[in-house]
Formats: sequence, structure tokens, C-alpha cells
Amino acid sequence: MSTFHLHRGWREPNGLITHHVTSVKVIKAASASEAVSAALAEGDFLTTDDINLVWLTGADGAMVWSLRLDDDEIVPSP
Repeated sequence: MSTFHLHRGWREPNGLITHHVTSVKVIKAASASEAVSAALAEGDFLTTDDINLVWLTGADGAMVWSLRLDDDEIVPSP
């Protein structure tokens, strides 16, 4: 099992992350794809009003996945 860390923060339109909240969420998973699935299951952690970006890092600190939460263009409105 590998250790991954789930982070969240606020990304400005210019790309700067101005509000970084380091997660206490530690995810143990056999692979990065399993860690992403576990991260996506953290619904309450991912949908707070004060963030619009979540990302997952591996044990070496390298980013393995990220998700921008407030892009209206990602899913067309019905």
C-alpha cells in the first residue's frame, strides 16, 4: 500500500492558489487510480464552499491528480 495525501484550496482565475488548506485526509491505496477513487468518495471534504480545487499527492509530494470544482464550462448546463 502507498500513502497519498488529499489537499484542497482556492485557485484564482489566473491560476494562483491563494487559500491552501492542507488535508488531514491520508489515503492508503495500492495505486494512484485507487487513491483517486477514494478521494472522489470524500464528498463532504470535496464540496465545501471555501474551496474550488482538490489535489492528490503521492508519498514523494508529487501531484498525481487534481480537480477544479468551479469550472462552468466542464459540464454544459441543461
